[in-house]
Amino acid sequence: MKPEKFLAPEDRERVRAAIAEAERSTAGEIRVVIVRRSAPWSWLWGAIVGLAGGGAAWALLHAASWGHPSLVEVLTSIAVALGFTLLSAWLVPPNRKSKDRAVWERAKREFVRLGIGKTAGATGVLVLFSLFEHEAVVLADKAINDKVPPETWSREVKILLAGVKAGKPADGIAEAVKEIGALLAQHFPRRDDDKNELSDDVVMR
Repeated sequence: MKPEKFLAPEDRERVRAAIAEAERSTAGEIRVVIVRRSAPWSWLWGAIVGLAGGGAAWALLHAASWGHPSLVEVLTSIAVALGFTLLSAWLVPPNRKSKDRAVWERAKREFVRLGIGKTAGATGVLVLFSLFEHEAVVLADKAINDKVPPETWSREVKILLAGVKAGKPADGIAEAVKEIGALLAQHFPRRDDDKNELSDDVVMR
C-alpha cells in the first residue's frame, strides 16, 4: 500500500491538527511518519531467485540456439531475471524477527533524519508506520524515556494498530498523539519561550 492511500489528504490534516493541539501544553515535539516498507531482506531473496531464474532461462536459450544466442534471447534472459526478482521481493515476506528489527532500524534512521533527537530538551517523539510490514513504532528521546516506563509505548502502539484494524488509521493516530501529548505535558510542560522546533506535517515516504 502506498502511504498516500493509507492516509488521505484530509486524514493527514486531521493528524497535523492533532499534533499541533497536543503540543500546545508541552515542550515536547511529536512527528508522525508513514513509510511504504522497511525490510530490505525480501529484495535480497528476490535477487537470488531472480539470478536463478535468469540463469535457467539463459541455459535453455543457450542450448536451443546451439551455443549462439541472439540479442533477443539475451534480453529475454535479463527480463526473466528481473521479473523473478520483483515478484519474489514482493511476494516472499521476511520473517517476523527480521521485520521487527528492520522497522526499528528504519525508525531510528527517521528519528535522526528528521532531527527529532536535536530538540532543545531531548523531548522528541517519533510515531512511525511501516505499511509493508504492518507494524507501528513509537520512539522517544532520552529525556522522555528517563521519566516514563517502557511499557508506555506498547500501549500507544496498540492504539495505533487498533485504528488500522478498524479501517480508521487517522483516528488511531490522533488518539495516540493526544495521549502522548498529555504524557509529555506532565513531565515537560510548555515554556513561556517555547517554539515549535519541528514541523507538525505528516511525513510520507
